[in-house]
Amino acid sequence: MPSKPPSAPLNVGVASPFELVLTGLSAMLRRHPARVTLCGAPGQDGQLSGLDVVLYDTAALDPAGGADGGADLDHLVRANARVVALARPQEPALTATALERGAAGVVPMDASATQVINVLERVARAAPGGTRSTRHVDARMLLLPHDLTVREFEVLALVAAGLSNAEIAERLYVSVNTVKTYVRAAYRKIGVDRRSQAVIWCTHHGIAAN
Repeated sequence: MPSKPPSAPLNVGVASPFELVLTGLSAMLRRHPARVTLCGAPGQDGQLSGLDVVLYDTAALDPAGGADGGADLDHLVRANARVVALARPQEPALTATALERGAAGVVPMDASATQVINVLERVARAAPGGTRSTRHVDARMLLLPHDLTVREFEVLALVAAGLSNAEIAERLYVSVNTVKTYVRAAYRKIGVDRRSQAVIWCTHHGIAAN
């Protein structure tokens, strides 16, 4: 998709397996017509023409909830759609999965309309290119506290999900020592020194299970 001119409102699609979420997000975005034109939910039939960015509910990645396990996200990424993931505080692993599978940005469930639109605009107007790897996601595309980097956020989310350093290393295709480096850096930024404290911190910041 070409970059969007700064003065033009974004054409935004919203994807969620839940009607209530679709309705709420749509109503929120419609209150900002100067910045957003709502284009409905993108379908799996290739109807992405004209969309600048898609706000994607990560609940769709959880097959236990009756969703499709992310087939729609894979479809969007294959079609070169720009996707911002809506992160759910009790499911941090879903956020990490969305990034791994091609989401270009993340906003938490408690973000304000302005914060959401800011990230949507950054993603829609970013230079084209990059890969599905989260290594290429610009930290400005994420609403992250304490100047955490994308990788630090991802590692914290996986720590909060209960994964060991070895499991995180396998998940991210890096060495255990690299994971330890990310963990130390993240812990220093958020002011903790133990795994249990990090999990509590993540809970308070909406990226861990309660």
